[in-house]
Parts: sequence; structure tokens; C-alpha cells
Amino acid sequence: MTLLSPQAVVTAVPVISNVQVSDITATTATITWTTDVAGDSKVCYDTLTPPPPPSNCATDSTLVTNHSVILSGLQLATKYYYYVQSDNATDNHGGQYYSFITAGYSITLEPACGVCGELISDGVCGEIIGATAIVSAAGTYHITWDYQSGLSSASAHVLATFAVTGAGSRSLTFHAPEAKKGTLTVYLTDSTFAVKASAIFTVNPSVKIDLDQGPVGTQVTLYGFGFDASQGIQVKFNGTGVSSSSAPTADGSGSWEFAYTIPPTPAGSYTFDIGPKSTPNVILLSTSFRVTPAISITDANPDDGIYSGAVGQEIEVNGTGFKSNEQGIKVTFNGEPVNINSPVVADANGSWHAPIVVPPLQRGTYAVGASGALTRARDVPTVDFIVGAGILLEPTSAYVGDTIGVKGGGFAPGETGVKVLFGGSVVSTTTITVGKDGTWESSFNLPASTYGPHQVSASGDITQPAVTNSVSVQARITGLSPNHGAPGDSVSLTGNGFHGTQKLTVTIGGAAALEQPLSQSNGNIVISFHVPDVGGTGEQTLVVTDEGGATASTDFTVETKTLAAPIPVSPEDSKVGSGEVTFRWLTSGSGITYVLQISETTSFASLTKPQASIQGLSYTLTGDEALPPGTYYWRIMAIDSYGNESPFSDPVEFSVAAPIPTWVWVVIGLVVLVVLLAVAYRETKFRVAE
Repeated sequence: MTLLSPQAVVTAVPVISNVQVSDITATTATITWTTDVAGDSKVCYDTLTPPPPPSNCATDSTLVTNHSVILSGLQLATKYYYYVQSDNATDNHGGQYYSFITAGYSITLEPACGVCGELISDGVCGEIIGATAIVSAAGTYHITWDYQSGLSSASAHVLATFAVTGAGSRSLTFHAPEAKKGTLTVYLTDSTFAVKASAIFTVNPSVKIDLDQGPVGTQVTLYGFGFDASQGIQVKFNGTGVSSSSAPTADGSGSWEFAYTIPPTPAGSYTFDIGPKSTPNVILLSTSFRVTPAISITDANPDDGIYSGAVGQEIEVNGTGFKSNEQGIKVTFNGEPVNINSPVVADANGSWHAPIVVPPLQRGTYAVGASGALTRARDVPTVDFIVGAGILLEPTSAYVGDTIGVKGGGFAPGETGVKVLFGGSVVSTTTITVGKDGTWESSFNLPASTYGPHQVSASGDITQPAVTNSVSVQARITGLSPNHGAPGDSVSLTGNGFHGTQKLTVTIGGAAALEQPLSQSNGNIVISFHVPDVGGTGEQTLVVTDEGGATASTDFTVETKTLAAPIPVSPEDSKVGSGEVTFRWLTSGSGITYVLQISETTSFASLTKPQASIQGLSYTLTGDEALPPGTYYWRIMAIDSYGNESPFSDPVEFSVAAPIPTWVWVVIGLVVLVVLLAVAYRETKFRVAE
């Protein structure tokens, strides 16, 4: 037998067992346990998650093997965690710690605040609240919201119901109710809805969007919950607020709903900012939406999102949600880039439009796609396009005599009897063979035809009725003889592609010719006209326009034409007795007017009584224009109806005599009278003498 020394007995560590709690009241509880050797008693406890702090302990220094410690001052219906100690021994229930619940009722919520999230049914939110209920007796219990004992319609406010067979705690979850912003009281009641305990849940506002991404034109719906009742709501997308007339208003439960169509916007992530309408600069909540690129097609008979059209048909591909001002836009048809006449650039909102022509393909469904310098093709959803039989013309605008290429697609593989018609007449000159893919090629020379669009059709033994497209005939000048001349010269001109049997206006340098000839019925023109007075010389633009607006132009050189100077006749180196001089000259031609200049010097530096636009070969100065006595010079210039001028004739001198004074005429008259009287007297005397 081994004997223990006294020192070993004193230092032995007690072994703790049979830890129990009893006599639980609303404020007290008794903790008991046993040890194999005598020791002191200590219980540490708290409501916090274990371990309880060693400072919150009840102790008894009496050395015993049967230990009993009474805990007092406890809280009603509260769960406590504890462990026991005897001398150096500790029992914490294997790290789980012992626990008990004081008598009474309580309810705690986790979390104690939150949002509605979204409605899963009428008045019921999707967010889940956890609750811990402590009861002191068996029975059925309810968790209700904003309901107190004695109110009607209690069942409408029940969040959860549970039953227990005795005192204890119960953990359960329930969905948050739809409620306005603020505090919401949650009650623990018995089966009669008598309130046993309560807790506060704080409702915060929230907003949810049904779609978080999509292209321009997407209609999204915003749902708001937990706002103030009847509050006006301000909604902003990308910093721009919606009109006040369409802004939503919260209902009595603080909930609202708002539908919005995404406007033209460049690709990227944007926010919906939500705030009170009364203070539009205040943002309470935000939610994101990403604008994605997309394409659509106009003029292509959309049906359930699938487009259709014929080979050769011009359609317009529209893009949205690309980058702002993005360049390098490309469109693909069946994976192959299609020709676009001019570069396509997105506008500031990332939108663009590209006219394309359906290429010659076999009848069927093809994918139309797009990309840009910054937007990858794989990020742009393609759209389906059903290709039907049709023809593609190249070019679509041409002059008479040009070669028009015709490409067919969508015909039956190997189809025969294919013909191309223009204006109802067959213009295909060779046998057309349709390939296994239903495509074929041909060409024809554009026959004489009038200005504007003309129908080109094609059909085969199987493809009936005929498929059509159009080519636009343009006007042009084909010949000009001569291509230079002076005003009044005759010019011959030929052309085609004008409207049929319409008046033609010919202008050179903006001046119109006097003639207005007619175009021929087939749009050809063979005309002559005279060069109008252009008011200048050199290279000018000659334009032919018909009444329907068809026009064509070419270059024409306007030259100078000099007329022969008129020949002065009279007065010439003579003296005239009166200032009312008559001037006469000689010239040839018709439709000519004259400019008469009179001066006292041969330089004609200053003019006396100049006259212009004189018609005829003479001019007499009127009384008001009469010249005073003196020596003068005159000259004459001719101008024809087209504005051509002659040089002035050489100056011709003449003089105007001074008038005889009145007294001289009186003396002369008296002398004449005396002479006459003398003669008369003599004649009388001789007769008497006889």
C-alpha cells in the first residue's frame, strides 16, 4: 500500500461533478455541484455569449464537498451563461458553458433594424428577421407587429405562432412586414393576444430594381419600401431627374412603384438616385443599372424580334448603348462586313444609324451584328434576319448608257428561265445560271430613260411573281459645241436623263439664255441657244435644268465679242446755228442701242449732256439739252442685246454759233422795209408816167 504525504493531500485538485440549477425565479437561481474533496464555491455568470467575465461572480469560501450558490438580482426572462469553480478546479461544461433562463417573458430580434427588400406577397417582405422568445409557462404564443391587447383584427398582424410544453426559449424566423419608415413594435402575446413582451424593429427605406442591365429602351421598374407615408419621391437617372408630373408618391405603408424607360445613353454603369421630392438635392438611396449595346433594324418588317427582307433591299441598322462618339462602327451580315457608303460614328449618346443593302445570299435566316472601335462584336447581341428572294443593283444611281450590275439571291438552287427587265422590257442579254446557293449575276446597259427611279425586275421559272428593285437615272450633258463663245453666239447641246417633254432653262454663270427649249419624251435633249450676257468673261458653269428639277452642268468659257464702232455722219467739222443739235451716224445690226457722249475736250474728261440707250441712228437735243455757243466734240458707241460693246467712234468737232442780238434784227427789218417801200414807190411812179 502507498501512503500519501500530508503535502500531497493538501494540494489535491477537486473533481467537480453533478452541476445543476434549481429554484429559478424571475430574479434568482441556485447553482449546485459536488466535489471529491472539500473546497470553496464560485459561480461566474453573464448574459453575454460565453465565457462570462471572471469579475461577475458569486463566491462562498466555506470548504465543502456539496456546493450551493444562490445568484440574485437577475433580469426577468433572461438567458444566463455560467461556469463553476472549487479551489483550482473549473467546470465550464466542456467549453459550452452551462445556462439557464430566468422566469418571465421576453423577445429579442436579430437584426433589430432592416429593410423590406421586396414583397413576396401582399404586405409581406422578403427580408427575414430572427427572434428569440422566452416564456415561463406552457402554451401557444404569437409574435405580432404593431398590435396591442384589445385591438381588433389581431390575426392580420401575426408574424409567427409557436407552442411550448413548458417554460423555456424558442428561436424562430419570420418575414418582415411591409411598413413605413420608423420604429415598428413587435409583440410576444399568448393565445388570447395578451401582450407578454415587446421589442423594437427599426424600418429603413430601401429600393429595388427589377432589371440591373439592358439596352436603351429597356423599361425598368423601381420598387421603394420603408419611406415616409405619402412622401413625394424624386427619381434621378444619370443625374437627371424625371418630370415632377411622373414622379412617384409613397402610399400609406411607405411603398411606391415607378416604371422608367432607359433613354439614349452611352454604354456604362449608371445610378438611379432616390430622394425626397421636397429636397431634390438630397440622395437617400441609389441603385445601379448598366446600359448594354444593342442593335435593331428599321424598314425590315419586324415580327417578334425577327426581321425579314429581300436581297438588294436597303435597310437601316440602328445601334444604341455604344460609347459616346465611338468611331469605326461596322455592321456584319452572316458574319461578313457589309459595305457602308460613309463612315459611321456614334453620337454623344452612343447611338448611330447605318444604311446597308441586304447582300445576295441563299434564302434563309442570318445573323446581323455590329461592333466599333471600343465595343466588341461579342458584346453586341446579334439579331436574326430572314432573307427572301430579291436583286441587288450596282450602282443604284447611274447615267444612261452606264453598265448596271445585277446580283440575285434567294432564288431556287439551279433555277432556270431567269430574266431581268427594265421598264417592262427584257434587258438581260445572256443566259442566267442560278447557283446551288440560289445566287446569280448579270448586267445590262441603262437604256434611254427619264430622270428619277425606274423599276428593275427579275423572275424565273420558280421565283414568281418577279422581285424588284430600282435604279435612279441621273441627268447629264453629253455634248456641247462649241464649249466657248461670246454673248450672242449660238451653242448646240445634247444630254439625257432629264424629265420627258419639259421646258429647259440654260444658264451660264447664273445668267439665263433667252431660249426655253423642250426635252424629248425619253429624257434626251438636243437643243440650241445663244450665250446670254454673263457680265464677265472666263470659265463659267453652264447648267441645264428642267421643270421637274433634274439638272446637269459642265464648264463653258465666255469670251469677249467686240462690235464695230458706229460711223459719225453729222455734224462734222461744221458750225450749227442752234444748240438743239441733231446727231446722225451709221452702223449695222439689229437690237442695238447707242451711247452718245458730248464734251468740250477731245479727252472727254467731262461730259456735256451724255445720252445712253438711244435707239435708232439719230438723236436731237431737246430745248432743255440745247448747247450754248462754243466748240464741241461728240462720239458714239454701240451695244447689242447681249451686252457686247463697240469702241467709241473717233471724236468729231463741231461748233454752235452765238445767237444774233434783237436790235440787229430790228435794224435789218427797218432796212428791208425801206428798201421795199422804195421799190414800191418807183414802181408806182413809172406806171403813172406811162
